[in-house]
Amino acid sequence: MRIGLVTDSTAQLSPAELSRLEELTGGLVLVVPLTVIVGGVEFTDGELSAAELCSAMNDGAQVSTSLATPAQFTNAFTTLIDHGAGAIITVTMSGELSGTRDSAVTAAEAQPVFIDVVDSRTTSAGLAGAVFIAAAGISQGLDVESIAGTVADWCAGETQTLFAPRTLEHLRRGGRIGAASSLLGRALQIVPVLGLRSGAVVPLARVRTWSKALDRMAQLAVDTAAEYTGDSVRVEIQHADGDSEHTDVVGLQEKFVELGLETSLRTLSPVITAHVGPGAIGVTVQTTP
Repeated sequence: MRIGLVTDSTAQLSPAELSRLEELTGGLVLVVPLTVIVGGVEFTDGELSAAELCSAMNDGAQVSTSLATPAQFTNAFTTLIDHGAGAIITVTMSGELSGTRDSAVTAAEAQPVFIDVVDSRTTSAGLAGAVFIAAAGISQGLDVESIAGTVADWCAGETQTLFAPRTLEHLRRGGRIGAASSLLGRALQIVPVLGLRSGAVVPLARVRTWSKALDRMAQLAVDTAAEYTGDSVRVEIQHADGDSEHTDVVGLQEKFVELGLETSLRTLSPVITAHVGPGAIGVTVQTTP
């Protein structure tokens, strides 16, 4: 039985990654986009570049996002079924951050084939990694339930995301601040290092300067990588502005290379940037399949 694969656009998959996923799934892979709304104008996630979005936000534009709808997932599922999928595994961004996962579940219930929806409890590079775990399972001929279980276990124990926003204001406005809301009253006095725990935003460290926040985030990433002893580990740096030559990106990359860690770069999805704000930078530590 052929198995299809669906994810959402916050994974920010590159053309090369999508090509590889098509190879692993026999062409049965689709990405369902979320929506970014800038000054009342809707843009499909990815339609507006990172630089354009950050420029608009820096100029004071009102920015919000809209989840992927059940109808969008229905269209994706129907397309894959029409192309021969006898079952589908869907891996979405954290249900704590978006209702996108619920949209997928709603759409899946009405389909004639079995569809397993996995809440990755992460996003961006973490979600991309989970998608490749699922694709590897498909290429190995595993059944949907086994693949879903492997993905869920990997998301829980083999990927960790850390990030530092320039301000907590965007997270506060979007309601995604979670347990980090305790930091709001001291926002002028501290720079937070945040993380995703069980899919929700939580505070991990509080420092006084941006440079110290980057140092602390790097150290936390190194500590996390050390916990994955025996596995191949990659550290992926993600920047809201999409500037691979930004001093923050280059500085973190140099730190990790010095420590012998493999690094890669990924621009944050505009949907994520809408909530963390321009200048935000993240690090995802994960094992590789």
